[in-house]
Amino acid sequence: MDKSANILIVDDYLLIRTAVRGVLGELGFFNVFQADNGKSAQELMRKQPVDIVIADWSMPVMNGLELLKWMRRDERHRKTPFMMLTAEANPSGVQAAMKAGVNAYLVKPFTVHSFASKFLGMLGPVADAPRPPETGADQLAREQRLTQVAPSVPTAAPTAAPSAPPPRLPEAAPPLPAPAVIGLERPIAERLKKCTVLIVDDIATNIEVLAGALKDDYALKVAISGRKAIEIANQFHIDLILLDIMMPVMDGYEVCRQLKANARTANIPVIFLSARDGVEDVVAGLKLGAVDYVTKPVDPTILKARLSAHLTLSTAMRDLQRQNDVLAESAQLREDVDRMTRHDLKSPVGVALQCAESLLADPRLPADLRDKVELVASAAGHALEMVNRTLDVVKMEMGQYQPVLAQFGLGPLLRKVAQQTEAAFAWKEIRCRLEDGIDSDALGEELLCYSMFSNLFKNAAEASPQGGIIVVSVAPGFGNAHICIDNEGEVPNELRERFFDKYATMGKAGGTGLGTYSVKLMAEVQGGEVAMQSEDGRTRLTVTLPAP
Repeated sequence: MDKSANILIVDDYLLIRTAVRGVLGELGFFNVFQADNGKSAQELMRKQPVDIVIADWSMPVMNGLELLKWMRRDERHRKTPFMMLTAEANPSGVQAAMKAGVNAYLVKPFTVHSFASKFLGMLGPVADAPRPPETGADQLAREQRLTQVAPSVPTAAPTAAPSAPPPRLPEAAPPLPAPAVIGLERPIAERLKKCTVLIVDDIATNIEVLAGALKDDYALKVAISGRKAIEIANQFHIDLILLDIMMPVMDGYEVCRQLKANARTANIPVIFLSARDGVEDVVAGLKLGAVDYVTKPVDPTILKARLSAHLTLSTAMRDLQRQNDVLAESAQLREDVDRMTRHDLKSPVGVALQCAESLLADPRLPADLRDKVELVASAAGHALEMVNRTLDVVKMEMGQYQPVLAQFGLGPLLRKVAQQTEAAFAWKEIRCRLEDGIDSDALGEELLCYSMFSNLFKNAAEASPQGGIIVVSVAPGFGNAHICIDNEGEVPNELRERFFDKYATMGKAGGTGLGTYSVKLMAEVQGGEVAMQSEDGRTRLTVTLPAP
């Protein structure tokens, strides 16, 4: 396959499609098509030849897994490379995608480097294609991508050589191999067999003995001087060094000292080999950064056991460091995407608010429409404020959020949320019944409470049957107010114990499991709490807030 291949990006989120298209452009792929769901992708693929598909999992109309299964049933696309993007990393999802025939699987949010590595690894060797002339818009988009999407990640092809599965197979070839899935590394025991051990000793017979004991388990390199050992360690990937101490010109202590002073070689485990077994010799070696000290003559069984232990530890530490690096990159990417999202959302919400306010200022606006426009203006105003609150949940998790409590009326707030919920779920004929007594006061942040109740009303509407009624009541207490939201439908038994846990969700298409978790944080940060009861075919959420 070459870089003139036609690539189809399928994602319902424009920002992700734009980012992926930009990375593909940096890698030299310019024939890129886009679709916002699986159904649109199907229609495009019936009209336009497509060589590679990159698709999100969770999409309306037709999701990524359904698109993949359709492709694997279609003779034209049965072998088309398919890369799945998803925000979910659960093992059952991975297994489902692998069973359906996915070629690569990448969890959002991803960095430029991780996407490029996974994408190129899926394709294997790729031939260059002519790069089309760059327009002013292309140049501007590339500069914005470099500064906004991943400023700390190089935009060139990844430095780590990706795995190279075979290119597209002929008709009679066996099935494609199982894809390499991010986060599912081969067992450490298998990876240890690929480790390279450097043996450093100025006596050839010692090297022969050590090499004979280790050659079946590891790849070996040898050096007969300290200086040569340093050169090899700088030029090649070395997983562990067996280092003799007594050598001419540069002894083992000096070699270890120079290795640990070099950032490139500082993390290579060093095991000293020496006939000197005094306490001061062992301590001196360990102080220089060696991980172990083995006395000569060496017992092969003991040496192999120590090598296995230290290589296992070193491999696990590298895995942990790599995961930390990915987490750091992902955290930065999340922050960048969140910042861009908040910035991008402000414009359309602001336009909606301005238009609504302009309509309200027009005396010719019919009375029957004025209430609806006021509802739109109110919702847009709150949405604009809520955009600026997206990072508040993070602050709450870290204990850094300081609420400013003030007295406000629950009645107007609950009526407003009820109106908006009915409007949003008009297709489902949901109605909100507000009981007498809701006109009570509470202490809290009104906007924060608006976000909290909007979330709870939305959940209640989603769980209710067609034509369902959400019953809302307020019961005063001693120094507090209990707001009850009651709807038809029960929470699944498996979800009840973890209903307010982060990422807890079940059977809800596109659910993130963050809604009730954020409600719990918002209630508690205002000095309140939230509880759930689900029985006899109904579910009741009770929010308790301080009251004057």
